[in-house]
Amino acid sequence: MNRKAFLLGLLSIGGQVLLLRELVASFNGDELFIGTALFGWLVSVALGAWLGGKVKLPRRADYLFIIGLVLLPILILAVRLLPLAITGIMGEIVPFLRAAACSIVSMIPIGIISGWLFTSITGEGHRPALSIVVVYFYEGLGAFVGGLLTTALVGPVFSSFGMALALAIIVLAAMSCPAKMKSVAVTAGLSVAALVATIYLGPVIDYEVDKFKYRPYRLETSFDTHYGRQTIISREKSLVLMTDNIIEAIKPDPQTSENLFLPPLLFMPEADNILYIGRPELGVADLTGHFPRVTVTALDPRRMLTEQLTRLLPSPTTVSLINDDPISFLTERRALPMYDIIILDAGEPNNYKTGRLLTTHCFHLVAAALKPGGIFFLPVFYDTDRYISPEKKQVLAVIYNTLTETFKHVSYWPGEMTLFFASDRDLSTLTPDTLIARTAALPCDAQYINDIYLSDRLNDLKLSRLGAALATDTRHNSLEHPLLPHYQAILNSQTSPLERTVVPPLLGQPWWLLALPVLIVALFFRCTLDPRRRRAYGLFLLFTAGLVSLALELTAFYVYQSYCGSLYSELAALIGAFMFGLALGTYYSYHVEKENLEFPALLLLLTAGLMFLLTYDNIPMMVQFYYYLLFLFTAAVGTGSLFVAATDRYYFGRAGANRGLGYAVELVGSSLGALLTITVILPSLGLLWLMISTLLLLVLALVGAVISLR
Repeated sequence: MNRKAFLLGLLSIGGQVLLLRELVASFNGDELFIGTALFGWLVSVALGAWLGGKVKLPRRADYLFIIGLVLLPILILAVRLLPLAITGIMGEIVPFLRAAACSIVSMIPIGIISGWLFTSITGEGHRPALSIVVVYFYEGLGAFVGGLLTTALVGPVFSSFGMALALAIIVLAAMSCPAKMKSVAVTAGLSVAALVATIYLGPVIDYEVDKFKYRPYRLETSFDTHYGRQTIISREKSLVLMTDNIIEAIKPDPQTSENLFLPPLLFMPEADNILYIGRPELGVADLTGHFPRVTVTALDPRRMLTEQLTRLLPSPTTVSLINDDPISFLTERRALPMYDIIILDAGEPNNYKTGRLLTTHCFHLVAAALKPGGIFFLPVFYDTDRYISPEKKQVLAVIYNTLTETFKHVSYWPGEMTLFFASDRDLSTLTPDTLIARTAALPCDAQYINDIYLSDRLNDLKLSRLGAALATDTRHNSLEHPLLPHYQAILNSQTSPLERTVVPPLLGQPWWLLALPVLIVALFFRCTLDPRRRRAYGLFLLFTAGLVSLALELTAFYVYQSYCGSLYSELAALIGAFMFGLALGTYYSYHVEKENLEFPALLLLLTAGLMFLLTYDNIPMMVQFYYYLLFLFTAAVGTGSLFVAATDRYYFGRAGANRGLGYAVELVGSSLGALLTITVILPSLGLLWLMISTLLLLVLALVGAVISLR
């Protein structure tokens, strides 16, 4: 039983992390779909746990392991190809509802198998509470080991697909390994040979799948960085950089290159030192050579991408490239104003990873790195040359308001790209006629930033229309209240009638969220007023453990990425630390033999949540990763202890009870936490109220635990 439970943990971490990584990489790097995917995973695990208690099959555990291990690599490849199957156009953003539905459905097969396996393995024990706790412990231990393996091996050794094959080899070898030493040696040798073969076979299959996905383009390379999946394709004389299935840059594209670099130089032609946050190799570097007296530094964290672009393109000699996260770089240099101009090429804020760069937190760091009178230049890819839709107005207004929260003066240009200029000095003293006249002094032959184009672009009608659009909303974007990913999803929803009908009320005005506290209060009174309330309240504690644990886990994911920039590669380690905490909390709590264990468990969760709320924004960058490992581990220990206490309450003296029901109730709470926390609640209420709501639920659970003892 113990070995099977450990292997179940390996399969679970593979099912979760590898599919999550592939979903994020396939659906535009959007972390909103981490929540919806985990919802699909947890609901399907709950369904599988329930089925496992109802359906009796001979040797079902062995068969289910094999089915799951075969399905996992197939599902990973299917997820990679899903965007193309939905839109039919390479690089097109998949609308929110379809992407959310795909993320949920993709997790169901492995989730059902994992839940079914849990109930099947617990059925091998004779005492319900003991068998459930033991399996929970060894499953968490296996998930922790699997998380470490995934973090260490995916990227440097295996792709997501290759890691799925490697997990299949490891699990099958462990399942079939007999007790004799000679047989163990033979099995280990064959497994090592298979793993070595996978190291070479996996990239071949990955290449062929990506080659099919991006046809008729030529696939130059495709690889993972710590920040997402990168693909470089070419066709004739064009080179295209894809990031998480979105076109990040095309070379040559002189119109975009000129819009990204030249406009702030019209405001400040005397600039000597420019910081460009983005990739310079695909256009901007071609322009910097015309400004030999200007020192240009480019900032981007993707070192592996730098190496691949260097292989395909001449290294830019006029730009100094620093591989570092923008938030980290600017934080460490907060007190050193060095730059005349800072240019931020962030892309569309359709995910938290990009949205974090368009917050008051980031803009304050930018302002601190500018010389007095310096200019912050923010080009955004929204066409405001003519009609501006209400949804686009909302996005642009929030960006503008966020700039005005930090800078005294903000100017703007309409056009096929909308350009913002922010500074501590008044830029409006430079009239459009002055800026147009300065184009003649540019040392390069500009095709788009010239007198003809700017005369049309900066006419009074277009400027006033954009100004009116920017006044339609008064809110701003911050790390504590990230609005832009929601607004961008609403803007993207205008591509189809169904999306237009469903997404705006779903994300923009989520009054339906009031159903969640109503559900919690109803369940609370149902359990506390039950004549057998001590036992019945165990179900409420299981529900609370699931909901709170996922809320804290996903909140930690969001905040960690907001400050550090990277979540894609650390996801497995963070989930692994959480699972290890669950395992340790479960094991220790079951063996202390102490009554009313729910009280210290709830107090530990309350303390961890409160300490996180008070300290998360004051953690030095160099210890951020360890801080979140410790927080998730501590929260998981409390969750594991609460799971034991609640399980003991509900199953005490009931050997014939359905052993999957309690697990399923916990997973229902977890699925609600997964679906709502960062997908809806965080953008709607903000981080502060999300954490306060979570802490209030724990206080309610404590009150109920006292009442149910009477």
